[in-house]
Amino acid sequence: MHVKVKASDMMKYGPGTSSVFHENSNMSGPVEWETLLLKLNDSKRYRRTVGSIAGSCLKAATPQLASLEQAACLVALDIVVDGICALDKVEAAYRKEVEAKEAIEEVIQLCSLYQLKDTIDVADDGADENRLLPAMNKIWPFLVVCIQSGKPVVVRRCLSVISTVVQVCGGDFFSRRFHTDGPHFWKLLTTSPFQRKPKLKEPGTSLQLPYRSISISSEESLAEVSNLKVHIAVLNMIADLAQNKRSASALEVVLKKVSGIVVGIACSGVVGLRDASVNALQGLSSIDPDLVWILLADVYYSLKKKDLPSPPTSDLPEFSQVLPPPSTPKGFLYVEYGGQTYGFDVDFSSVEVVFKKMHSLVFSDQIYY
Repeated sequence: MHVKVKASDMMKYGPGTSSVFHENSNMSGPVEWETLLLKLNDSKRYRRTVGSIAGSCLKAATPQLASLEQAACLVALDIVVDGICALDKVEAAYRKEVEAKEAIEEVIQLCSLYQLKDTIDVADDGADENRLLPAMNKIWPFLVVCIQSGKPVVVRRCLSVISTVVQVCGGDFFSRRFHTDGPHFWKLLTTSPFQRKPKLKEPGTSLQLPYRSISISSEESLAEVSNLKVHIAVLNMIADLAQNKRSASALEVVLKKVSGIVVGIACSGVVGLRDASVNALQGLSSIDPDLVWILLADVYYSLKKKDLPSPPTSDLPEFSQVLPPPSTPKGFLYVEYGGQTYGFDVDFSSVEVVFKKMHSLVFSDQIYY
């Protein structure tokens, strides 16, 4: 901005202004422009050093995302999110430097300050500054492995990191990746956090170590809470990506499936996931409010036997004809779009609460013509 303002002031005087530099104290002399160029060159070298260091850190940390050690994974995830944010700043700085250099070159041309051309660094094509997306392309498969690790703390942190890097890099880059690797994410949501996995019976009695004070029931309870937190983390990631215009396109290809899964969770009796699912639905509604409304209305009005809304005019069909009630629970639209869910039973009281919440948060603001 400093260079742009000075360049704008120079442009007011037109060509040949070099001869009047010392006559007008408000105009910058060649020495000041040379100083600006030197600062610009120093900035370029500093930026490229920072980019190189950030890239090296990412290269070293990325394989650790697949580590079996939880501590190593968590440290690597911190490095990844910081490194990606650093590369984003580096590329933004590069674009600003290009703008500043172009403004100075215009002043040199306009004011015939050709002696300053030697001060300008040789122009680069920006290839070495295209670091962000190539780095993310190498990191993504390891993030997917991290999601598959089964360690609740690592998975939750990884989901938070993914939410940040998608917003930094832009959703378009991740659209195909979510389409291909999305099942690994949605799998975390399609099983109730309170559904216990069947354990294979083994002959003999399990050895109870004397120093273990945690009972089996306590371990199971802890696992349920951990799984619940993982569900909330996935829903928060969906909400963050959907609500941000820069990242929302990452979900467009999988919007029907994701919306179906989230509606299924919102309509279940798992009250602990209600706020997170409503938040996710509110985010998804910013992409396609009609889709979310139809999925919720299909459940709400199918279960609501009384006081169904009448069509505003006789030209429109009855609600039951627009969204006919399904013959089986598997016939709900959210199941058809999101796929079969396990352990999530529809609870009408939850459906009613969520539908009314969404009506006040989103649907009442929609105007149709």
